Amino acid sequence: MKQVLKIISFLSVALILFASELLQAQPQRAYERGLEELYRNNTTRALDIWYSAYDAPGGVDARIGFEFIRVVTEKRRSEYYEQATELYYRALIDGRGTNSRVAIRQEIDRMRPVTGEGIYRQWNEWWSENNAALGSDMRGFWVQHDPTPSRGSNERLIEHWERIAVSKNRFTKNSNTVYGTDDRALIFIRYGEPSRSRSGILTLQSHNIGNWLSNQLNPYAERNSERPRQDDRIHQAQGQQELVDRLQDLIYEYHRYPEYEVWFYDGIAVEGDDTVPFIFGTDVRDEEFRLQTSIEDFIPERAYFPDRAGRQEGVEFTRAGLTPALMLQMLYYEQLVQVDPFFENRLNELRDNVLEQGMEAFQGMDLAFKAESRELINQRRVRAPREVSTYSGLIPNIPMNVYQYRFLDEDQKPVLLTYIESSAQEAFLIDFHRNRMRTVNGEELRDGQNITEQFPYYEMTHSLQEYDDKWDVRVKKEHHPPFILNRSEASGEISRSMFETEHKGRHFRSASVELMNYDPDTRTLYETPFPEALRGMSRSQFRLPAPLVSHTDTLEMADLVLGFQSDDDDRVTEPFTFRVANDALIPFEKTLVLHFEVYNLKRRDDDTRFTQFELTYRILPVDEEGKVRTDQAEFVLTLNFTNEERHVIEDLEIETADLSPGLYDLRVRVIDTVTSQEKERTIRFEVVE
Repeated sequence: MKQVLKIISFLSVALILFASELLQAQPQRAYERGLEELYRNNTTRALDIWYSAYDAPGGVDARIGFEFIRVVTEKRRSEYYEQATELYYRALIDGRGTNSRVAIRQEIDRMRPVTGEGIYRQWNEWWSENNAALGSDMRGFWVQHDPTPSRGSNERLIEHWERIAVSKNRFTKNSNTVYGTDDRALIFIRYGEPSRSRSGILTLQSHNIGNWLSNQLNPYAERNSERPRQDDRIHQAQGQQELVDRLQDLIYEYHRYPEYEVWFYDGIAVEGDDTVPFIFGTDVRDEEFRLQTSIEDFIPERAYFPDRAGRQEGVEFTRAGLTPALMLQMLYYEQLVQVDPFFENRLNELRDNVLEQGMEAFQGMDLAFKAESRELINQRRVRAPREVSTYSGLIPNIPMNVYQYRFLDEDQKPVLLTYIESSAQEAFLIDFHRNRMRTVNGEELRDGQNITEQFPYYEMTHSLQEYDDKWDVRVKKEHHPPFILNRSEASGEISRSMFETEHKGRHFRSASVELMNYDPDTRTLYETPFPEALRGMSRSQFRLPAPLVSHTDTLEMADLVLGFQSDDDDRVTEPFTFRVANDALIPFEKTLVLHFEVYNLKRRDDDTRFTQFELTYRILPVDEEGKVRTDQAEFVLTLNFTNEERHVIEDLEIETADLSPGLYDLRVRVIDTVTSQEKERTIRFEVVE
């Protein structure tokens, strides 16, 4: 009987293992079938096979997700961009099996140029530990870089893979990167096409090197001569010629005719307006085409220390300071002066440094100049962001601001009011004039018009997304606000949306605005992965603040909401009866309105239905340096409230007619006079003309 049980147990384990292997083999087979169809040039069939393999819930073969987006971007199959994004995300989160694990490790390497070394090391550590946070974090990286978070397609991810495809075809001098390319791909994938570039071979440019050296050295010799006698001048000329001849021989010996390519990026530096250079070329150590730290990398190390090569006879170059490296530095920078002012400035500085010193004071100048060149280039590169999207800069930006206010609802649950405000005026006018439109229904375009009503094919959308720990969207809301044209105001008319949502934890959110033009007779100016109808956009990612405390024994206070009374009902947003000033700008001589809410007030005793609290507000001026002048309170007032409810909502009007234009802090303190618990909130506002 025991033997029978053992056989049954063995068969059960075998069946389980067989079923597990079968489940793993199915997605693997789908991966291979797709490759076979690709080999036959049946791209659509391959994509359909792979997409179908991801239909079922559960683990997937990550290779399919990565291969799918690779094929789609290489062949510019824009109709599959949304599916490519979807499958890529699932590959990161749901990849199962050894093949998936290897594929994800390769993807970590592919993302290294855009993530940086810190994230790269962290992901490698998580990969080694089989940490489940890895896939979520990789997906979160791309979600946070998504320029249109309300859409299924992540255009920045698509652009990244398009750059990989371009790199594989163009940068093929060697294959020392994870992409099977040379080092140019590492920079191209981060920043795209350079603003300008120059390539060639550093030569001696058919110079009569002897004459060139004599011209370079003559000013230095003259500087050190003090009207020598004729015999001394002859002797000095012979010594100089000996120096010229020896330098000429070594220049030819150390010159490698290196191939070079220089890229410059304009406008990507976070600080300053300097261009950011990247120098590629033939590495003097192994003849490989690589990213270099400076032009001096094209000069062999021995050229800086010629006396160490066993050539002590004749001229001692190191003692004189006139090394072959110094001469090659001059030659190379001289050939690149037309590429960018950076090289011209370096050449002039090198010449000035030499001229300022005597013949015996040059020791180490070549190495010092080399270190300085590296540092100058490195400083510019450090000021550049880790990556830049080319496409996002082609779509007009819509200025957008996001404001959040914390409250408790009637059930004591934390809620959040989120305002999205935008001004799409400039994006609309760019598109309007680009398509040479001049009238609306036969009438001239006028201020005060509701564009989305006059032009039904224009649509403006404010979107709000909230993500869970795996970066899946757990909350999504949209609103189509009116868009009023008003060119007479400096900032244009503001479009506003308000969303009320539950407030649970400190999740990540994204807010976005899009202006679409669905008129088939209009067109975009550039070809991008974005929807063809997109005419303007903006987005913002942020983490939620901590929710309010909902414990019934703890006094709590909502965030302060400021505004002012307005005669324009269209500018009053529910649930408030006044115009909310999210930008904290209060017009001069307007009455300030303060909305506050107090929760969990304590009744005096069981026989009393009333609650009591004391509110004190202070308005303090802020000087030009941003310091609060606590000794110069403009307004101080204490109010006592008695209510039947433990949850009090009030709009308090504060007369500010006497406040001159400027910046102020409004500090509000609430004290529950029964429990002596207190809460304080501060908000800064500006009175404007």
